[in-house]
Amino acid sequence: MIKKRNPFIALLLSLIPGLGQIYNGQLTKGLIFFLFDLFIPIFFGLTGVLLTFRGLVIMLVVSIMFILYAMMDGFIVAKKLKQYELKKYNNWLSYYLYAMTVGAIGVFVDISTATGIQTFKIPSTSMNPTIQPGDRVVASLNYYGNNPIEQGDIVIFKSPEGEIWNFRVVALPNDSVEVKDGKVYINNTLSELTLIKEYILDDREVIQYQEYINERKTIKTLRFKKDLVSDAETFEKVKVPDNEYFLMGDNRDNALDSRFIGTIKKADILGRVIYSYWGNTSDRINIDFKKE
Repeated sequence: MIKKRNPFIALLLSLIPGLGQIYNGQLTKGLIFFLFDLFIPIFFGLTGVLLTFRGLVIMLVVSIMFILYAMMDGFIVAKKLKQYELKKYNNWLSYYLYAMTVGAIGVFVDISTATGIQTFKIPSTSMNPTIQPGDRVVASLNYYGNNPIEQGDIVIFKSPEGEIWNFRVVALPNDSVEVKDGKVYINNTLSELTLIKEYILDDREVIQYQEYINERKTIKTLRFKKDLVSDAETFEKVKVPDNEYFLMGDNRDNALDSRFIGTIKKADILGRVIYSYWGNTSDRINIDFKKE
Protein backbone atom coordinates (compact mmCIF):
# COMPACT_ATOMS: atom_id res chain seq x y z
CA MET A 1 0.00 0.00 0.00
CA ILE A 2 1.34 3.42 -1.03
CA LYS A 3 0.74 6.29 1.38
CA LYS A 4 2.50 9.60 1.97
CA ARG A 5 4.11 10.33 5.33
CA ASN A 6 2.79 13.30 7.26
CA PRO A 7 5.79 15.44 8.35
CA PHE A 8 3.94 16.85 11.36
CA ILE A 9 2.97 13.38 12.60
CA ALA A 10 6.61 12.31 12.21
CA LEU A 11 7.67 15.43 14.11
CA LEU A 12 5.35 14.68 17.03
CA LEU A 13 6.13 10.96 17.14
CA SER A 14 9.83 11.80 17.35
CA LEU A 15 9.20 13.06 20.89
CA ILE A 16 9.32 9.34 21.71
CA PRO A 17 12.93 8.38 20.86
CA GLY A 18 13.06 6.68 17.47
CA LEU A 19 9.33 6.49 16.81
CA GLY A 20 9.29 9.25 14.20
CA GLN A 21 11.98 7.37 12.28
CA ILE A 22 10.01 4.11 12.52
CA TYR A 23 6.96 5.95 11.21
CA ASN A 24 9.11 6.91 8.21
CA GLY A 25 10.12 3.27 7.62
CA GLN A 26 13.59 3.62 9.15
CA LEU A 27 13.35 0.85 11.74
CA THR A 28 17.10 0.42 12.31
CA LYS A 29 17.65 4.16 12.54
CA GLY A 30 14.77 4.46 15.00
CA LEU A 31 16.24 1.80 17.28
CA ILE A 32 19.65 3.49 17.11
CA PHE A 33 18.05 6.80 18.10
CA PHE A 34 16.33 5.12 21.05
CA LEU A 35 19.56 3.48 22.26
CA PHE A 36 21.47 6.76 21.88
CA ASP A 37 18.82 8.61 23.91
CA LEU A 38 19.04 5.92 26.61
CA PHE A 39 22.84 6.04 26.62
CA ILE A 40 23.18 9.83 27.07
CA PRO A 41 22.59 9.93 30.89
CA ILE A 42 24.52 6.69 31.38
CA PHE A 43 27.55 8.12 29.51
CA PHE A 44 27.49 11.35 31.52
CA GLY A 45 27.13 9.37 34.74
CA LEU A 46 29.98 6.98 33.99
CA THR A 47 32.33 9.85 33.15
CA GLY A 48 31.53 11.60 36.45
CA VAL A 49 30.28 14.73 34.71
CA LEU A 50 26.98 14.62 36.62
CA LEU A 51 28.80 15.16 39.91
CA THR A 52 28.69 18.89 39.20
CA PHE A 53 25.77 21.20 38.49
CA ARG A 54 27.48 22.33 35.28
CA GLY A 55 27.71 18.73 34.14
CA LEU A 56 24.00 18.22 34.78
CA VAL A 57 23.19 21.31 32.71
CA ILE A 58 25.44 20.10 29.88
CA MET A 59 23.67 16.72 29.87
CA LEU A 60 20.26 18.38 29.73
CA VAL A 61 21.36 20.61 26.85
CA VAL A 62 22.73 17.59 24.94
CA SER A 63 19.51 15.64 25.57
CA ILE A 64 17.31 18.51 24.40
CA MET A 65 19.46 19.07 21.31
CA PHE A 66 19.23 15.39 20.42
CA ILE A 67 15.42 15.41 20.79
CA LEU A 68 15.20 18.48 18.54
CA TYR A 69 17.52 16.82 16.02
CA ALA A 70 15.37 13.66 16.01
CA MET A 71 12.21 15.74 15.51
CA MET A 72 13.70 17.68 12.62
CA ASP A 73 15.05 14.47 11.09
CA GLY A 74 11.60 12.88 11.28
CA PHE A 75 9.98 15.97 9.74
CA ILE A 76 12.48 16.36 6.88
CA VAL A 77 12.55 12.66 5.93
CA ALA A 78 8.73 12.45 5.98
CA LYS A 79 8.50 15.51 3.75
CA LYS A 80 10.74 13.83 1.17
CA LEU A 81 8.69 10.62 1.09
CA LYS A 82 6.26 11.50 -1.69
CA GLN A 83 5.58 7.85 -2.52
CA TYR A 84 6.01 5.56 0.48
CA GLU A 85 5.15 1.88 0.61
CA LEU A 86 3.91 1.01 4.07
CA LYS A 87 5.86 -1.55 6.08
CA LYS A 88 4.22 -4.19 8.24
CA TYR A 89 4.95 -2.15 11.36
CA ASN A 90 3.42 1.05 9.93
CA ASN A 91 0.23 0.94 11.97
CA TRP A 92 -0.94 2.63 15.15
CA LEU A 93 -0.95 -0.61 17.16
CA SER A 94 2.77 -1.07 16.47
CA TYR A 95 3.46 2.55 17.36
CA TYR A 96 1.51 2.16 20.60
CA LEU A 97 3.35 -1.04 21.55
CA TYR A 98 6.69 0.63 20.79
CA ALA A 99 5.81 3.64 22.95
CA MET A 100 4.71 1.35 25.80
CA THR A 101 7.95 -0.63 25.52
CA VAL A 102 10.05 2.53 25.63
CA GLY A 103 8.09 3.69 28.70
CA ALA A 104 8.52 0.31 30.41
CA ILE A 105 12.27 0.33 29.80
CA GLY A 106 12.42 3.81 31.29
CA VAL A 107 10.62 2.56 34.39
CA PHE A 108 12.50 -0.69 34.91
CA VAL A 109 16.02 0.35 33.93
CA ASP A 110 17.70 1.64 37.09
CA ILE A 111 19.12 4.89 35.75
CA SER A 112 20.33 5.87 39.23
CA THR A 113 22.56 2.80 39.42
CA ALA A 114 23.78 3.36 35.87
CA THR A 115 24.59 7.04 36.38
CA GLY A 116 25.73 6.85 40.01
CA ILE A 117 23.49 9.74 41.06
CA GLN A 118 19.98 10.10 42.42
CA THR A 119 17.81 13.19 42.68
CA PHE A 120 15.45 14.10 45.51
CA LYS A 121 12.95 16.79 46.36
CA ILE A 122 13.29 17.78 50.02
CA PRO A 123 9.89 17.78 51.77
CA SER A 124 10.75 18.81 55.34
CA THR A 125 12.55 21.48 57.37
CA SER A 126 14.78 19.03 59.28
CA MET A 127 17.97 20.19 57.51
CA ASN A 128 17.06 23.90 57.51
CA PRO A 129 18.83 26.31 57.03
CA THR A 130 21.32 24.29 54.93
CA ILE A 131 18.76 22.36 52.88
CA GLN A 132 15.30 23.86 52.64
CA PRO A 133 11.89 22.41 51.76
CA GLY A 134 11.42 22.36 48.00
CA ASP A 135 15.14 22.01 47.26
CA ARG A 136 15.90 19.52 44.50
CA VAL A 137 19.22 17.92 45.36
CA VAL A 138 21.61 15.46 43.77
CA ALA A 139 23.26 12.69 45.76
CA SER A 140 26.29 10.69 44.63
CA LEU A 141 25.62 6.99 45.18
CA ASN A 142 29.24 6.01 44.49
CA TYR A 143 30.96 8.69 46.58
CA TYR A 144 31.70 6.41 49.52
CA GLY A 145 33.11 3.72 47.29
CA ASN A 146 36.26 5.83 47.04
CA ASN A 147 35.99 8.15 50.05
CA PRO A 148 35.51 7.65 53.80
CA ILE A 149 32.39 8.90 55.55
CA GLU A 150 33.51 12.03 57.39
CA GLN A 151 32.12 14.14 60.19
CA GLY A 152 30.09 16.96 58.65
CA ASP A 153 29.01 15.11 55.50
CA ILE A 154 25.35 15.34 54.54
CA VAL A 155 24.28 11.81 53.62
CA ILE A 156 21.25 9.99 52.33
CA PHE A 157 20.36 6.79 54.13
CA LYS A 158 17.69 4.17 54.51
CA SER A 159 15.50 5.03 57.50
CA PRO A 160 14.08 2.38 59.86
CA GLU A 161 10.84 2.65 57.84
CA GLY A 162 12.70 1.95 54.60
CA GLU A 163 12.39 5.51 53.30
CA ILE A 164 15.29 7.61 52.00
CA TRP A 165 16.18 10.41 54.44
CA ASN A 166 19.03 12.89 54.66
CA PHE A 167 20.90 14.15 57.73
CA ARG A 168 24.39 15.27 58.65
CA VAL A 169 27.07 13.02 60.14
CA VAL A 170 28.06 14.49 63.51
CA ALA A 171 29.84 11.53 65.08
CA LEU A 172 31.86 8.62 63.72
CA PRO A 173 32.22 5.04 64.95
CA ASN A 174 33.52 4.88 68.56
CA ASP A 175 32.90 8.61 69.15
CA SER A 176 30.82 9.65 72.15
CA VAL A 177 27.80 11.95 71.68
CA GLU A 178 25.89 13.96 74.24
CA VAL A 179 23.38 16.83 74.06
CA LYS A 180 22.97 19.18 77.03
CA ASP A 181 20.72 22.24 76.92
CA GLY A 182 20.57 21.89 73.15
CA LYS A 183 24.36 21.95 72.81
CA VAL A 184 26.20 19.04 71.21
CA TYR A 185 29.29 17.46 72.76
CA ILE A 186 31.41 15.11 70.66
CA ASN A 187 34.01 13.17 72.65
CA ASN A 188 33.29 15.52 75.58
CA THR A 189 34.12 18.57 73.44
CA LEU A 190 31.46 21.23 72.93
CA SER A 191 30.68 22.18 69.35
CA GLU A 192 31.26 25.94 69.48
CA LEU A 193 28.32 28.17 68.54
CA THR A 194 28.33 31.70 67.15
CA LEU A 195 25.00 33.48 66.80
CA ILE A 196 24.34 34.68 63.24
CA LYS A 197 20.76 36.00 63.31
CA GLU A 198 17.25 35.61 64.67
CA TYR A 199 14.13 35.44 62.53
CA ILE A 200 10.64 33.95 62.18
CA LEU A 201 10.26 30.57 60.51
CA ASP A 202 6.83 28.95 60.20
CA ASP A 203 5.47 31.32 62.88
CA ARG A 204 8.24 30.40 65.32
CA GLU A 205 11.15 32.46 66.56
CA VAL A 206 14.39 30.75 65.61
CA ILE A 207 18.09 31.44 66.07
CA GLN A 208 20.61 30.59 63.38
CA TYR A 209 24.11 29.70 64.55
CA GLN A 210 27.45 29.06 62.98
CA GLU A 211 28.60 25.79 64.51
CA TYR A 212 32.18 24.60 64.57
CA ILE A 213 32.29 20.86 63.82
CA ASN A 214 36.03 20.34 63.39
CA GLU A 215 39.05 22.11 61.95
CA ARG A 216 37.79 21.44 58.41
CA LYS A 217 34.08 22.00 58.86
CA THR A 218 31.89 24.84 60.08
CA ILE A 219 28.14 24.62 59.43
CA LYS A 220 24.93 26.57 60.00
CA THR A 221 22.38 25.19 62.45
CA LEU A 222 18.99 26.29 63.68
CA ARG A 223 17.30 26.22 67.09
CA PHE A 224 14.00 27.44 68.45
CA LYS A 225 14.41 30.59 70.50
CA LYS A 226 11.88 29.20 72.95
CA ASP A 227 12.20 25.49 73.64
CA LEU A 228 9.23 23.67 72.21
CA VAL A 229 10.62 20.15 71.95
CA SER A 230 12.21 19.27 75.27
CA ASP A 231 13.26 15.79 74.10
CA ALA A 232 15.62 17.41 71.60
CA GLU A 233 17.38 19.51 74.25
CA THR A 234 18.91 16.64 76.21
CA PHE A 235 20.44 13.38 75.06
CA GLU A 236 22.37 11.14 77.41
CA LYS A 237 25.92 10.33 76.40
CA VAL A 238 26.28 7.28 74.14
CA LYS A 239 29.19 5.68 72.33
CA VAL A 240 28.67 5.14 68.62
CA PRO A 241 29.09 1.43 67.74
CA ASP A 242 31.55 0.12 65.17
CA ASN A 243 30.45 0.70 61.55
CA GLU A 244 27.65 3.02 62.66
CA TYR A 245 27.19 6.80 62.57
CA PHE A 246 25.32 9.38 64.59
CA LEU A 247 23.32 11.69 62.33
CA MET A 248 21.58 14.95 63.20
CA GLY A 249 19.46 17.47 61.34
CA ASP A 250 20.79 21.01 61.11
CA ASN A 251 17.38 22.12 62.39
CA ARG A 252 18.33 20.79 65.80
CA ASP A 253 14.97 21.22 67.55
CA ASN A 254 12.92 19.84 64.68
CA ALA A 255 14.58 16.71 63.29
CA LEU A 256 13.74 13.04 63.80
CA ASP A 257 17.39 12.07 63.79
CA SER A 258 19.70 9.67 65.66
CA ARG A 259 18.54 11.08 68.99
CA PHE A 260 15.22 9.37 68.28
CA ILE A 261 15.87 6.63 65.69
CA GLY A 262 19.33 5.54 66.85
CA THR A 263 22.66 5.34 65.06
CA ILE A 264 22.74 4.43 61.38
CA LYS A 265 24.67 1.46 60.04
CA LYS A 266 27.27 2.09 57.36
CA ALA A 267 25.45 -0.35 55.06
CA ASP A 268 22.34 1.86 55.24
CA ILE A 269 24.19 5.01 54.14
CA LEU A 270 23.54 5.18 50.41
CA GLY A 271 25.47 8.26 49.31
CA ARG A 272 26.42 11.88 49.87
CA VAL A 273 24.33 14.94 49.01
CA ILE A 274 26.54 17.03 46.73
CA TYR A 275 24.55 19.92 45.17
CA SER A 276 21.15 21.40 44.42
CA TYR A 277 19.81 21.93 40.92
CA TRP A 278 16.50 23.66 41.71
CA GLY A 279 14.47 25.13 44.55
CA ASN A 280 11.57 27.36 45.45
CA THR A 281 13.73 30.45 44.81
CA SER A 282 16.54 31.12 42.35
CA ASP A 283 19.18 31.33 45.09
CA ARG A 284 18.60 27.62 45.84
CA ILE A 285 20.09 26.64 42.46
CA ASN A 286 23.65 25.25 42.33
CA ILE A 287 24.47 25.10 46.05
CA ASP A 288 27.55 22.99 46.73
CA PHE A 289 26.57 20.98 49.82
CA LYS A 290 30.06 19.51 50.12
CA LYS A 291 31.09 22.98 51.33
CA GLU A 292 27.99 23.69 53.41
